[in-house]
Amino acid sequence: MQFTGRILSTTSTRFSMRFILAVVFVLSTFVFSAVSRSLSAEESDYLPIVSDKAGGIVDLALIYQGGTHRIPWTAEQFRPYLTWTDPETKKEEWLFDGFLFIEFQSGKGEMYAKGYGWKPATKEDWLWYLDRVFAPDHAIHALDQELAQTIKRIGQPPRKRKVVLTVPEPIVATKNWGELDGKPLEFTNTDDRIAATKWFIDKLFERWENGNFQHLELAGFYWVAEEMGDSDQQLIVASGDYIRSKQKRFFWIPWWNSPGSRNWKQLGFDAVYQQPNYFFVRYNHPETHVLTACDFARSQGMGMEMEWDSNLFRDPENFAPRFVNYVDSFEQKGVWDRSAVAHYMGGHSMIEFQKSEVPRIKELYNRYCKILSQRQKQQD
Repeated sequence: MQFTGRILSTTSTRFSMRFILAVVFVLSTFVFSAVSRSLSAEESDYLPIVSDKAGGIVDLALIYQGGTHRIPWTAEQFRPYLTWTDPETKKEEWLFDGFLFIEFQSGKGEMYAKGYGWKPATKEDWLWYLDRVFAPDHAIHALDQELAQTIKRIGQPPRKRKVVLTVPEPIVATKNWGELDGKPLEFTNTDDRIAATKWFIDKLFERWENGNFQHLELAGFYWVAEEMGDSDQQLIVASGDYIRSKQKRFFWIPWWNSPGSRNWKQLGFDAVYQQPNYFFVRYNHPETHVLTACDFARSQGMGMEMEWDSNLFRDPENFAPRFVNYVDSFEQKGVWDRSAVAHYMGGHSMIEFQKSEVPRIKELYNRYCKILSQRQKQQD
């Protein structure tokens, strides 16, 4: 997604193109608010907190992994994402039950979705990314290993932990992507884009089966481009149908007012989460914006995305109130009680969050984790 509402750092190139949409975003707030107010809770509701459409995932953690600029994602680094120790009861509680392994760039000059300013990834780059995701003792393998140790310590979680894998966008502007069955693919041709996507989904399935993971289930696949153009519709519909033919789910997390976000059902996604994009100050959204985003998501049958990153620790004066705004707004609008939630946490900020000894940050950490742990006790 080129105009994504999320960033991984204040200098990230993900943020460089977004300000041109600021006026559109502000105007859209009023449009979305008007639409949402016309619907009552009985007429529409969020993506349910425990939904088959989302593979039963209650809280989906976004794990940015694959690019050379990411942390190695060892077993130890997953520990803060798996459990939290309640300071009152001293009991270790389960946290996230879903893990989206996501990447939009290689870190060496290639992009897996259009709009980031690098060159489009080729077949060779797609295969390189595949090797990174399934690297021995890292990423998914490391998560499975840490889960094994956690289960030995505190017993089985309420439900099996799930994984969602990312599918790169076959970018139309790609030159010389590569061949399939001896045929060079041309991504100005929709059928070739579909063929490349299905091929990669099959590769992901193959690697997953060969991984022999003991404590993880594959829930489905995530479409990395966070906006949809007119030329993408046939590709997305075909991809969703192919994924469901394999009894898996198709996930998407569009940015605020992203093209395609209103007709996600027609595009064939199963589980969609709305980005509010309030945490990122460049948009200058009003304090009520998260409430508006919740209303819109509820009116469209979406889940919500919780958004925060390391700015919470580096500039708490400005960003702690924004974090609290999300938590309070989700509480006010029934998100924590009724909705499946995806969690954008920057590159690996949960690790820093868990380690902080700053009283205000520790307070926020415990409040956040308590909500997550309580949500994990929801029944199927």
